[in-house]
Amino acid sequence: MSETLALTQALIAQNTIDPPGNERLAAMEVARVLRKEGIEPLVYEIAPGRTNLVARLRGTGEGPALAFSAHFDTIGVDADKWQVHPFAGDIKGGRLYGRGSTDMKGGMAAMTVAMLNIARSGKTLKGDLVLTFSAAENSNCLGARRLLADGHFNGVGALLVSEPTGNRAFVAEKGALWLRAIAQGEYGHNAFSEGRGGDRGNAIVRLARFLDKAHDLVLDAPVHRHIGPPTINIGMIRGGVAFPLIPDVASADIDIRLVPGQCPDSVQAAFEAIAGPHIRIEQQDVKLPVDTPDDHPFVEQCLAACTAEGVENPGPDGVAYYSDAAIIAPPLNLPMVIIGPGEVGMSGAVDEYVWINKLETSARIFERVALSYLRAE
Repeated sequence: MSETLALTQALIAQNTIDPPGNERLAAMEVARVLRKEGIEPLVYEIAPGRTNLVARLRGTGEGPALAFSAHFDTIGVDADKWQVHPFAGDIKGGRLYGRGSTDMKGGMAAMTVAMLNIARSGKTLKGDLVLTFSAAENSNCLGARRLLADGHFNGVGALLVSEPTGNRAFVAEKGALWLRAIAQGEYGHNAFSEGRGGDRGNAIVRLARFLDKAHDLVLDAPVHRHIGPPTINIGMIRGGVAFPLIPDVASADIDIRLVPGQCPDSVQAAFEAIAGPHIRIEQQDVKLPVDTPDDHPFVEQCLAACTAEGVENPGPDGVAYYSDAAIIAPPLNLPMVIIGPGEVGMSGAVDEYVWINKLETSARIFERVALSYLRAE
């Protein structure tokens, strides 16, 4: 069994579903293999049960650092729907199964092994190679926010993320704007509501009428070379007290996937324009879109690495999900590329898997990118 495959299995065996996360379980697996090679990582808690890991392979300081980015947490599991155990790391038909195999413990393992291989090679790097592995990406990107605030990206010149791409190079990702629509109603009892007209002061009805318009809202957005238009999803609703009572408040959470060049404030204003007098719109979170020019030198180095390892149609391309890059790249103006062994659309899937051959290939791609960007000698 290869080192990359073994580490991926070890990471899958650790249940890091968010919530609650418990990322330290997986962080200690990465720390264990790094320490065996004399690389001492920083493993630190950013909130109860939430853990980041940073490891640095020092260069000469003659060039900028390269950051490898991945997250420990995974999406939840409905085990009754799985044909394999979600944390066993079963191997069948050239695939490694398990929660996180695609998103993104496979990519994390491959990045770790790439660092180990470079350390073993004895080659001198002009800049540092930094592992920046985070907690809580699937919810609020708290881990990435702390990594940024704690200065771990100081001196970094480029960001490589191992979210699933099938080992193709993605240079753009959509952002996410999370809005909450809150409807105010007029509390009362249905038995005494004969005199009420229209929506009868029912917060749920007011919310429902707004959501019907929100679902069909067409947002102005620039056309992007790799990414389709923005999308809107009403993901959760709340309201009501009991059968006979007219609710005085109801709310809904709305996810809007933003394209590069789209302003979150303008999008929120579009929802406010259709809200009416009884609906209040509150911003819960925003993760900005990320876009790196196709002809950026870092993109070209990544494409060359993919091509050298036999990746068909290496890109560049874009994707609709967001990653920790949404927190890291925009404020630092970093070029970002996403390359990962998992398949797009497999994140959070029942019987999630990664192709073992792509897993092994990704470790070699990451090593090539690092040696090229950091001008190894």
